[in-house]
Amino acid sequence: MEWFKAAEKFNQALASADPTPGGGAAAAMAAAMGCSLALMAAQTTVKRKATAQEIKDKLQPHIRKLGALKTQLSNLIQEDGAAYSAFIVAKKLPKEDSDREKAMQDALIYAARVPADTATTAIQCLREIDLIKDDISPVIMSDIYCGQHLLKGAVRCCVENIKANLEFIKDADWSEKFRQHMEVFLKSC
Repeated sequence: MEWFKAAEKFNQALASADPTPGGGAAAAMAAAMGCSLALMAAQTTVKRKATAQEIKDKLQPHIRKLGALKTQLSNLIQEDGAAYSAFIVAKKLPKEDSDREKAMQDALIYAARVPADTATTAIQCLREIDLIKDDISPVIMSDIYCGQHLLKGAVRCCVENIKANLEFIKDADWSEKFRQHMEVFLKSC
């Protein structure tokens, strides 16, 4: 499948009336794209004949790290849907079921944890970019900047997804933890 067909398929899924994929999956996808752009810029710099060997050697561990972060973000795209599905399963439990409320609260916490994990991973990508951007070939710096913008936008979207679930989370410890995370996430971008 050509890459643009896969992109169009994801966009069609986002535009459908189905609840998944939704904002959390879109945030993880944006973060994965931002990370991928940074990875591409680093790999392109390494492949250039004009790049000094010491720069190539310096970039290699960052290329591996960005590759691992990209994989994490790609997994979080699907995990966002799994989190929503867990909530739907809990919501369908009979109201008289004594486990229903706990299942719903667990699902809400899970649904907030996924975007928190996405934001955390996106911030790790931003830090990697900060470590490599001075060594990236000037001819490909626009991709680094675009990657940073996508990652920062993804972090902001993750905060919105956490807020949407936080309103219904009754556990004070989790609520406070998520509020603290959101504050840190917003400061990062």
